[in-house]
Amino acid sequence: MRSLCLSLILWSAQACAISQISLSADSVSSDLFQLEKPNAVLDLRSKQQVKINAERLQLGDATLDKPNISLDISQRPTLLITSDQLQMQPYQVRHPRIFLDYRQKTVQPTLSLDAEVKALHDEVWGKFHLNCLVAAQAETQTWRCEDGLYQDIRSNVPFDLLVTPTWKAVAKSGEMAKGVDVELSVNQAKFSDAEGLHAADKLTGKVNLSAHEQAGGWRWQGVFDWQQGELFWQPFYFADGNKRFEIRGFYRQPYLDIEQATLSLPGVGTLHSQSRVNLISKEFEILKVDAHDVDFNGVYQAFIQPLIPNSAFGHLNVSGKADWSFEAKGLQPLKFHLNIVDASLEDQRGKFGFSHLSANIPWDYEQPTQIAMGYQSGHILKIPLGPTSWWAEVNRYSITSPSLKLPILDGMLDFQDISAAWINQSMVWHVKMDMQPISMSQFSQALDWPTMRGQITGAVPLITYANHELRMTGDMQFRLFNGMVGMSDLDIDDPLGAVPKLHANFTMRDIDLGEITRTFNFGSISGKLEGDIKHLRLQNWKPVYMDAVIQTADGPFEKKISQRAVENITALGGEGTAAALQRTFLRFFKEFGYEKIGLHCELRGDICKMGGVEAIPDGFVIVKGKGAPSVNVNGYTKYVSWKDVLARMQRVTDSNSKIIID
Repeated sequence: MRSLCLSLILWSAQACAISQISLSADSVSSDLFQLEKPNAVLDLRSKQQVKINAERLQLGDATLDKPNISLDISQRPTLLITSDQLQMQPYQVRHPRIFLDYRQKTVQPTLSLDAEVKALHDEVWGKFHLNCLVAAQAETQTWRCEDGLYQDIRSNVPFDLLVTPTWKAVAKSGEMAKGVDVELSVNQAKFSDAEGLHAADKLTGKVNLSAHEQAGGWRWQGVFDWQQGELFWQPFYFADGNKRFEIRGFYRQPYLDIEQATLSLPGVGTLHSQSRVNLISKEFEILKVDAHDVDFNGVYQAFIQPLIPNSAFGHLNVSGKADWSFEAKGLQPLKFHLNIVDASLEDQRGKFGFSHLSANIPWDYEQPTQIAMGYQSGHILKIPLGPTSWWAEVNRYSITSPSLKLPILDGMLDFQDISAAWINQSMVWHVKMDMQPISMSQFSQALDWPTMRGQITGAVPLITYANHELRMTGDMQFRLFNGMVGMSDLDIDDPLGAVPKLHANFTMRDIDLGEITRTFNFGSISGKLEGDIKHLRLQNWKPVYMDAVIQTADGPFEKKISQRAVENITALGGEGTAAALQRTFLRFFKEFGYEKIGLHCELRGDICKMGGVEAIPDGFVIVKGKGAPSVNVNGYTKYVSWKDVLARMQRVTDSNSKIIID
């Protein structure tokens, strides 16, 4: 009956010379699609061409606006769907083209997909292409998609895809849910986003993913075999491939819940994680990671160092075993726990290091925790440290401890009332310090200085650090050469940074000149030395500014200087410095009397303006003689490069200077 009616319609149309038939509906739907307000036009002249326009075509989660559909209803049909725009969060898709081709008789029908694609917050459009062989039993057999490619100015991702529809029982009643098994292979892929936060190069691997519908979303699990290539996912970086990642979870737009993920990393160990990712914002709303008995160096390089690249602990060589866990919500860390057993830690720039280090460092945003750490030996710069243990309380972003006793050489630094906090993306802390006597002999040897005698001792009422600046309140005193060296107004800007800057004032009183000259192989000078170095400024630990006065003190003590010391003082003065002895045979005396010895230096940049104990025409007096026999040393070069001054001091202490005295 239906065939008879259709024949009558076609006969009537021909009889009336009608060239096409148009049919409209409010909606046409099936299990695969929904077409809203379609209008179909049948071309009666070819009788095989149907063109359909509609307001909207819904294919799963994808929506095509105002699609144009061309259908060839011949024995070997084709279907072409085009549109200006396809809506598919979190991507923008324009000019999509879907082509189903049954014309080939010897091979399977093909389905090709082409479009221009970009992420919502990106400005770069890329080209997407995929060509699939249509399975004979489309709902149960595997669809093979080969020669897939996504390409833009930053990315080139070739891929192959196998898709197998499945059905799975999801209830005791026997209710079945549709699903899919997917195998995705990529070969030598590269990509990066506009912000440079996610990137890969020469990425080769395979992803096997199974999923089925459940509760308005998709329950899924997968295995990622990463064979080679590099991957950067801010702030973490992985290279060299040979990694396996097993994962399972649930997806409901826009959230991807990773209920359990296991990552095996060669040289590190096995890590487990859970997370929730917002696919629109690309942010981890929840992230949990834990690893047990893993290589400390591998964990540090892969997961800890990327989080603290610019801190004092951002460039370390480490070894040992560790347990590590981390939990965050959004960008807010919630929990952290690091347990280190018998490890070593060495700053790559040589600023500090520790061996046989153990630490238990828990942290919880919601409640205070107790941390404990210690080491058998270590160093700060080149100064050795003895066995140390330390306990502290951590409360969110602050840490407090009553004391820390730090054995150093044959003495100790006793830190008290330690308090630190992380405020406005920087560290703030303060501490009091007492110094138990440290041998200056051992201290100078540790720093490769000439061996000195005496002790370093003192107390500092308060040391503070804020805005990358360290300040000392009060004075530090050093007992050296039977006298005293005091330091005050210490201020260090960015002490652990690339270019630290120091400001301080120094005073010297009652220094035994005999002790100094014997220590530095300078020749013999008897008497006392005093001096002031005001407004000393170091940049990257090199002097760039100071007003320095070093001179002998007045007092009722012997004042003698040897001929060797005269030679070395003259050498320190450089070109234009002369030593004048009294005439006749006085030049043959080995020791002379003096009234005053002194040098001044006003350093600005690399230029030092020199002076002495008093001025003379065109110069200054360095050694002012007195009595008989006596000697005067005068300098005539007022402006000297600081590098030249240091070079002269080095030559003198090496006993390499030769001078003619006349």
